[in-house]
Amino acid sequence: MVTLLNRPDRDKKMIINAGVNLEAAAFRVFGGIVHLQPTSVGDLATMMGKNYTSVSRQIDKLELAGLVRTYPSNVDSRIRISELTKYGEEINSRISLARERIMRDALSDWTPLEKQELLNNLRRLFESLHKID
Repeated sequence: MVTLLNRPDRDKKMIINAGVNLEAAAFRVFGGIVHLQPTSVGDLATMMGKNYTSVSRQIDKLELAGLVRTYPSNVDSRIRISELTKYGEEINSRISLARERIMRDALSDWTPLEKQELLNNLRRLFESLHKID
């Protein structure tokens, strides 16, 4: 399931559906910032399982595109913090709407009960996984 959801071609489809001009690698970093913001390059790299340099390079691209802003951490000025700009928030909203459309299409032949059972089981899985952290 994770492999299916994390395929680069699915990211490209999401980008196209959202009408966003992002490379797949930058899209993944953008998504990480969305979920962790404000976040440091190091924390983002750790979460993504990528090296610091490649994540930093993608953040630079996102900043040039006006999607994120970066600034030094208050705790340690060597640490660069990233968060979405207003434009980045707008793009994230477009991506979220595209994701919802894709999911609605995928579940179009499911009954309301099947959808509710899926949601309940995903919540239960999340709670179970959270317990073992």
